[in-house]
Amino acid sequence: MKNLAYAAASAIALAAASPALAQANVDIDQTGTNHSVTVDQIEDVLNSISITQAGDGQIATVGQRAPGVGNTVVTLQGDIGGVGGNDVRVIQEGSDNLAAVGQNSSTNIATGVQRGDTNMVFIDQGLNGGSGAGGSGNNALFVQEGTGNTATINQNLNSGGGGNDADVYQFSDDNTVTITQEDLTNVVFVVQGDIAGAGANIATATQSGSGNTMAIGQNGTGNEAVGNQQGNNNRLFIDQGFNNGTGLDGDNNYAEGNQIGNNNSLTLNQNLTTAGSGNSIIVNQLGDGFDLTIDQEGSGHVMEITQS
Repeated sequence: MKNLAYAAASAIALAAASPALAQANVDIDQTGTNHSVTVDQIEDVLNSISITQAGDGQIATVGQRAPGVGNTVVTLQGDIGGVGGNDVRVIQEGSDNLAAVGQNSSTNIATGVQRGDTNMVFIDQGLNGGSGAGGSGNNALFVQEGTGNTATINQNLNSGGGGNDADVYQFSDDNTVTITQEDLTNVVFVVQGDIAGAGANIATATQSGSGNTMAIGQNGTGNEAVGNQQGNNNRLFIDQGFNNGTGLDGDNNYAEGNQIGNNNSLTLNQNLTTAGSGNSIIVNQLGDGFDLTIDQEGSGHVMEITQS
């Protein structure tokens, strides 16, 4: 919660300090339940939308659609210990935009699209204001279509809950995604890069708990994927340099899988249907009953495996 608020405040401060070429600010505060608010801004630079909806069953739909620079959306929904069931939808076009979403409790949905370069999204679900109350069944799905974008998703950070889903699609180069999930039966799904792109994307995902699933796919070259799982009966998949079957090579990719616990499985593929070079794989598995499958195609690869 502190990180989310700090990121949002920093972005707003930077926008305020920039030349006021155009600016439209909207601040909405709702209490109660089952509210719906829709905001569209057509001014294209240094605009801000701030929505706070205390209560359950809230819906917020926000758009900053004219391609612009330095626009901000900040949405906070739900009460500590509440039921949840809140919904946020965000569309931003242009560059250097920020979307920050905080949702308390369970069964919340956060979706959005950022079309442009060097945009940022922060999503924190099940945060519960540090109360430790659980937040389960939350879903986050975000698409970023340009280069140099950053996506950060936290689900049940420092609180209990499970059955959450975090999906990120970044369809270009030099993008970064960081996902953290806690508790049981959560899912992470990340796709980065395009068929003809250069790559250089970074994905880091961490799951603490059991029965979780993580899948990371990266097109192109010079990508980095790190998957961390702690608990039992978890599954981790990393696929790099696949280029959607086009036959393009993926070189100098780095994949790291770390699992602590029992009956975990790990699958790492680099250039499964193509030829590449200079790829690296690092594996650390600690526990009993683990399963490991690795496929590297091409030349000059490096592999380090530790199992105990």
